[in-house]
Amino acid sequence: MRAKMPGHRYRTYRSDRNLRRSRGFRFIWLSIGWTALFVLVVVRLVQVQVIHHDDYLAEGKRLFQDSHELQAQRGTIYDRNGEKLAVDLIHYSIAINPQQVEDPERTARILARFLKKDYHHILKILKSDRKFAYLAHKQPPEVVDSLKAYRIKGLDPRKFFRRYYPFRTLAAQVLGFCDLENVARAGLEKYYDHYLNGKPGWSVFLRDPRGRTFPDLDYPISPPINGMSIQTTLDMVFQSILEDELARGVTRHQADRGSAILMNPATGEILAMANYPGYDPNQYFKYPIERFRNTAISYLYDPGSTFKMVSLAYILEQMDVDLDQDIVYCENGRYRLFGRTIRDHEPYGWLTIRQVFERSSNIGILKLAEKFKDPVFYRYARDFGFGVRTGIDLPAEARGILHNPEKFTRSTKYYMGIGYEVAVTPLQVASAYAAVANGGRLMRPFIVRRILGPDGEVFRERTPQVIRQVISPETADYIRNVLQGVVERGTGQNARVAGLSIAGKTGTSQRWNREKNQYSSDSHVASFVGFFPAEQPRFVLMVVIFNPRNGYYGSQVAAPVFRNIARRVVGLPVEQVATVQKMSLSPAGDETDNRIPRLANQSLDAATAILKRRNIPYEVIGNGAWVERQKNIFSRDGKQLQKIVLITGSANLITDAIMPSLKGLTLKEALQKLSGLNVEPEVEGYGVVVQQYPQPGKPIKGNKRIKLVCKPA
Repeated sequence: MRAKMPGHRYRTYRSDRNLRRSRGFRFIWLSIGWTALFVLVVVRLVQVQVIHHDDYLAEGKRLFQDSHELQAQRGTIYDRNGEKLAVDLIHYSIAINPQQVEDPERTARILARFLKKDYHHILKILKSDRKFAYLAHKQPPEVVDSLKAYRIKGLDPRKFFRRYYPFRTLAAQVLGFCDLENVARAGLEKYYDHYLNGKPGWSVFLRDPRGRTFPDLDYPISPPINGMSIQTTLDMVFQSILEDELARGVTRHQADRGSAILMNPATGEILAMANYPGYDPNQYFKYPIERFRNTAISYLYDPGSTFKMVSLAYILEQMDVDLDQDIVYCENGRYRLFGRTIRDHEPYGWLTIRQVFERSSNIGILKLAEKFKDPVFYRYARDFGFGVRTGIDLPAEARGILHNPEKFTRSTKYYMGIGYEVAVTPLQVASAYAAVANGGRLMRPFIVRRILGPDGEVFRERTPQVIRQVISPETADYIRNVLQGVVERGTGQNARVAGLSIAGKTGTSQRWNREKNQYSSDSHVASFVGFFPAEQPRFVLMVVIFNPRNGYYGSQVAAPVFRNIARRVVGLPVEQVATVQKMSLSPAGDETDNRIPRLANQSLDAATAILKRRNIPYEVIGNGAWVERQKNIFSRDGKQLQKIVLITGSANLITDAIMPSLKGLTLKEALQKLSGLNVEPEVEGYGVVVQQYPQPGKPIKGNKRIKLVCKPA
């Protein structure tokens, strides 16, 4: 038997002791590790569950939370008679969550039928892995109502508003437009956007992992606040007249553009403001940007002879003259002044001061202007409102150019006396003549008379504002008498209307050529401004035609347009010119007159408002919303109008969505008749409706495509 080594037992003993010690240390370190880990977990749980509980809860909700803006409805714009000029139409964007659709084939068939979309295209979307997809935009409420009846899961119709202008091109530059996002970009829409726009609301909801949505009770729905509405001073009957005649004048004389303004001289209210060519604000993106410009308030030009009214005011109040006794030698039509030859349109010799103005002799005015004092003449021009903005409630108004007396050259007072070396807007000229018409008071022109709350209550109302007394009432009477002579005996005879007294002034001026830094001999501005009836004016009318190529004198180009507008404004048809001498307008401020209004094709509300305003008895037959025709009931001797019978169509013209007969109506009348149908007709041409689709009597519910073909009358 082999003997054991003496040190073997000692080594075994030490190994066992080291092993036990190693195990002890290992247990201690494991205990410490587990304890530390436990402490860390507890600390972390305390952080998550207690200290940062709200933060992590909010973060978790944000991951599954969504919100949707609820668009506010924009306020309506009305004319003075309650006609809607700009309204918000409701339309829907149809969205869907494909994950929630239970029967894709059946759902696709339903959606394709109502949305007029391809079945296979919709089916592909419904079978996709997407959780959200738009199927269609600009869908009418009727489509949404129909789809709701099928209770399609995952369907999400979202309501939007889109601006619509029922009268299309009428007053387009005045109203302005809203873009495709319903954001105001121009005109009244832009100027009064703070009132019209309203405030959007919000809807907050939660979405689960499957894409299903449900309300977040921590965030109740915040409803939108709809915008306020505004009532303008515009009369769309007058607006239609101005635009119609202005378009004819610009086209006839091959001009670049034209503007016309009709205003009430007693109050400063703008009754109509037209610019041609125009644009359709419903399709603004199809037109060049220059069409959006309201030239009536922003286009600067040298006024020419219409500015001679300011010279006449100076002469009457600052110089001791007699209009009919003092005479001026007009040099037989040619006169040299500061190295330039000044010409009259006729070779006049000796003329009285009255004749100088009636015949618009530039040479006569230049000779009278020799006695003008620069600061005083400047003050008259400034007091009449030139060189400053009128303050009308429209954006982008120009102030014009009127140099301070310190900057006058030796020729300034002479040329300014005949309407050069001064730049004006058509509205400034109209406002200045309104001051003459009302007895010498310069009024602030305005175009919005009331701001209405969402419930129709009057939030703010505009009252006429006198800026200053420019001239004395006696001076205004003298000027009015001279201006009446201009129309009766002078250069304004083409503006005469039989049976209607008119006071006015022609204007012809050369346009400034910036490239050549001189006035152009082949580019002109023709204008005519006046008021009527001359004795007690109720209307001021300004017509200006820019760069006419077929004739260029104000008497040839602008005066006939003025005449046609004035005749139609006071209700004197062209074919009745020979018999209108029996008719007259009542004094200013008296709303009654002896003219019989033509009410056919007007809304019943507008027609009855006119009759009430004129204190004419009336009777309504039928229950329709539009006057189809009228019957005038006279006394036995035929001299006294006893009442007017308004004959309307059936009320179901609107409620049953039946296509009315529109042939023979003007475009404006046709659009009025369609305004209650919530449709957007496609219009081809302008003037009178000669074709329509659908045909009269056909139902249009569900078929929103309406087309009108128009041709000039």
